[in-house]
Amino acid sequence: MNTKLYNLYSFICVFPLWIFRSNLDVKDILLLSIIFGFLPIIINFYIIKINSEKFNFFFIIWICTISFYGLDQNIGLWPIAKINYFSSLIYLTSYFAALLNSILIMIVFFIIIKFIKINGVKILFSFLMIIFIFNVFDKNKFYSNFPKKVLSEDIKNITKKHKKKIIIIFDEMSGFNSADNKVKNGQKINQDIVDYFTNKNFDIYTNAYALFRDTDQSLGSILNLINNKDDYFKINKKKEVHFMKKSNNFFVSNNLMSNKFFDLNENQNIVVTQSMYINYCKHPKVIICNQFNPYDKKIKFLEGFKNTKTTRYISFYRNNGSVTSYFIWRILLELRIIDTILDPAGEKAAINYIFDQLFKDIKDHENSTLFFSHILVPHIPYTYDEACKFDGNRSIDFNRISVSQKRIQHNLEKKCLIQYLDIFFQKLEKIKKFDNFEIVIFSDHDSRIVNSKEIFNNVIFVHKKKNSIESKINENELSLNEIINTFYKY
Repeated sequence: MNTKLYNLYSFICVFPLWIFRSNLDVKDILLLSIIFGFLPIIINFYIIKINSEKFNFFFIIWICTISFYGLDQNIGLWPIAKINYFSSLIYLTSYFAALLNSILIMIVFFIIIKFIKINGVKILFSFLMIIFIFNVFDKNKFYSNFPKKVLSEDIKNITKKHKKKIIIIFDEMSGFNSADNKVKNGQKINQDIVDYFTNKNFDIYTNAYALFRDTDQSLGSILNLINNKDDYFKINKKKEVHFMKKSNNFFVSNNLMSNKFFDLNENQNIVVTQSMYINYCKHPKVIICNQFNPYDKKIKFLEGFKNTKTTRYISFYRNNGSVTSYFIWRILLELRIIDTILDPAGEKAAINYIFDQLFKDIKDHENSTLFFSHILVPHIPYTYDEACKFDGNRSIDFNRISVSQKRIQHNLEKKCLIQYLDIFFQKLEKIKKFDNFEIVIFSDHDSRIVNSKEIFNNVIFVHKKKNSIESKINENELSLNEIINTFYKY
């Protein structure tokens, strides 16, 4: 096998295709091509030049390393490599599992090359060449595949009979009587939240709970107006999750395939705000789909967020899904050189920007009767400090602090979220829109700090009627499904 072929082998393993898929400016592409492409390729060419004829132990290790790197870059091994195949024997974090599985793959490569020698390299070369060519023509990870914002210009006419609603789902937010209230800041923060919604004339359900502690089950059942767990599991006893389908789009995790709440006649010209986890925009009534877009160059982040080019570059690199990119991202995050613009931390850093988008949509779409938002806040990782600024140090501490400290920080996240919600409400009040809307705010499940079936899955649920002039406290234990089904009939 001659040097030219070794060089080609090196090229297909190292060439960073992800750079050309990330909606970057030309100067950014050139810079990243030098860092992730040109320099590594030159280094590899040099190693080949001085070692290829020797075919010694160092050269075999090098071939194994770049072979793994090439496979990782072109396939994105993180979703597979992080799986703990030894979970019944030993607990491993995602990173240790990924490291162990990566080493096992390299050992397989080493055995192939060590015992078959040049023919082993040829086998790997053919394998990686096919993957590389396939990856060149695969458009799945291209930014152009990101969900479009404007889905329809076919606006239906509405009448005065159509109620106008804002529904906001905060992800992983515990309620007023959850276990998170038993720590030192719990009662005060929850009382402040109760007082806030009381002053805004919301009805407050202090003992609302979610039927499920997983988002797909909880929201799938609520939005399909399922009343209880028995009715949910009767749908298909062979499946645990209903109404959801894994998405083929790289930028979307799951599609919600059935949504009886959106089907309701009163919901027309629906405007959606969502994360990448659940796609609600498949519904034919949705006209605007605002999915949190980390590639959006106009995003404004909270004070304290490291809004640098390095943060953007490494976030895009990690979004490629390779094990290598996850480890580089994590190291730089630990060293506090970067933050991340990806879900869910990116949404927490951009919470004001997300609310501003929703505010603009409400102003611009007079004929829309439903503004539906599912926001990944206050979902972990925790990121807010006592002044509600962004603090990336806290985002890496979750597994290092006690349960009590986690609960204290979760309560702080709740407090800050309400602070940012208030800014949004104040803007609605200035344009005299706040009173004209029915507003529903709830969470899909509690904080899950202790993931135990014995814990009461208490969640926030508040509801403001149109032109409401008073607030009521409901202390009954009611599931989210029961409450929603009381309000809306299919």
